[in-house]
Amino acid sequence: MYIIDLRHLLDPCGAIGPTKGAARAMAQFHTDLVAHASSAAGEAPAAPKCFKCKKDEVEAIVARDNAIVWICPNCGVEGRTSNWQGTLWDLRDRPRRR
Repeated sequence: MYIIDLRHLLDPCGAIGPTKGAARAMAQFHTDLVAHASSAAGEAPAAPKCFKCKKDEVEAIVARDNAIVWICPNCGVEGRTSNWQGTLWDLRDRPRRR
């Protein structure tokens, strides 16, 4: 299980910190995950594909403690992403498109 604090993947301005390699791919996966899980139903960006098997989109929900809990239905890798609230990828308070 991956336990991620999203703030650890961001730079001081709130953008993705790592610029290349596996760290960048991991950061991109988690920011895409936050955008998917935090957006309004029906308007969510597509769920990201699993960073490990790259075969299926992960399933994600916001848990009672506000962490995003996710799992890959194909390979079973799972995780919890916390401290995503207020980041650039937090879509909860964004106006709906018309």
